[in-house]
Amino acid sequence: MFEIKRIDLREAISLRQKVILPGANFEECKYAGDDSKDTMHIGAFSKEQLVGTASFYKEHNSKLKGKNMYRLQGLAIDPEHRNELRGQTLILFGENLLAQNEIDVLWCKTRASNLPYYQHLGFHETGDTYNHKEKGLQVLMVKHL
Repeated sequence: MFEIKRIDLREAISLRQKVILPGANFEECKYAGDDSKDTMHIGAFSKEQLVGTASFYKEHNSKLKGKNMYRLQGLAIDPEHRNELRGQTLILFGENLLAQNEIDVLWCKTRASNLPYYQHLGFHETGDTYNHKEKGLQVLMVKHL
């Protein structure tokens, strides 16, 4: 059984600790805006076990055109459940919730190596890039909902 639903911050951070920042403590895995009432944390469950998470933040980006924007951040899929379309399903579920609330732009920053993944989901490069000393080349991507 596979289920997608909204989750609380603690659940999202527990998977971020495992997948994105192994060895980090709880506070180090928090992102700005995690506690905001406008933030949505979405989880993918397999047999009642959390195997994927994505967070959506109400955040305007002045480099993009649009009125109502959200940012995708913290996409984390348990390595044992990759290539099962969990990430794609999480993002599409979040997009549907955002579209129902008249959000017209979803954006994210990702490593250059992840471009094909996000392009497959309908995101487009904006031409805005920067080099992050730990993560390498980062690219601003956007999707109009």
